Amino acid sequence: MANLPDSLYEDYSRHKLTWPVGSASAPTTTIVPLPDMGTIIQWINDLHNEIPFISDFALQNLVTHRNSYEILPLLLWKSPCTVTMMLQEIVKTYRHILTPVHSQDGKPPRAYNILLLFQCIAHCPETRGYFLKAEMPHYLFPLMDIDLTDKPLEFLRLGALGVLAHMLKAPIDIAAVVRFLMDNGALRYCTKAIETGSTESKIVSVFILNKILSTDEGLQYCCILADRFFLIDGLLKKLLVYLSSMTNPSPSLFNLIAGCYAKLSQKSRAREGLWRFPPVMLLNGTFASLLAEDPDAANYRKQLIRNMQSKAMK
Repeated sequence: MANLPDSLYEDYSRHKLTWPVGSASAPTTTIVPLPDMGTIIQWINDLHNEIPFISDFALQNLVTHRNSYEILPLLLWKSPCTVTMMLQEIVKTYRHILTPVHSQDGKPPRAYNILLLFQCIAHCPETRGYFLKAEMPHYLFPLMDIDLTDKPLEFLRLGALGVLAHMLKAPIDIAAVVRFLMDNGALRYCTKAIETGSTESKIVSVFILNKILSTDEGLQYCCILADRFFLIDGLLKKLLVYLSSMTNPSPSLFNLIAGCYAKLSQKSRAREGLWRFPPVMLLNGTFASLLAEDPDAANYRKQLIRNMQSKAMK
């Protein structure tokens, strides 16, 4: 996964949840610099065009400008049959999940760009409720449940994770989204991404876990069962080992891991487990340089220690 574009690597702990509009394997497409609204609407219509060049041109330009037009998610959602067509593109990728993707015909990047459009739909306050009510994430879970690490498949995994992450972004209340993710076992799919995905996929997965833990209901969900808590704790410890093996450990991933432990330590049941089986690598000097460069992560660590000490005093 070292060949993934550098621009995929974002500081997800700071909510910079955007990805590139294409990839090295995607066909070159001319980007229109300043489209007007009429052009945006025409591109949405062109997504249905049976001529590949026209539909690909429209898709690439819509993705490029997706953050410049606040009305784009609503236009996509309300446009007749557009979301259905987008889902069909996602479903087409299912056949690749169990086998390596060797095709150079541009289909994986096209599906990835479709996922980028779903990300803006999932984030927009005007369409997020529709997206959730339609239970659209169910179409994305198979893309997260991938055992292989081929580059095109990793793009799909990362794009699908990004949709969930965008659902959890501010400014609206995320409680309903967290409840949906808990009710539908999204944590299991994040687990697969943490275990087998690239560094970027790990970052987005832990971002999702961090957001779940940030709500009272999500924190209760993660701590109420010992097996569930120790699964999460085990994943976070594996990630610390993973970070320690990197020549240049990811500050974003470390920040999110520290944040998860700080949140877990707020629950008495979790403190019991953390006291018995502490995250030693977070507490000793293994990541001293990262802590020195990240005041937020250092504060998370202090909060974790403080909460663990409160357990020791009882």
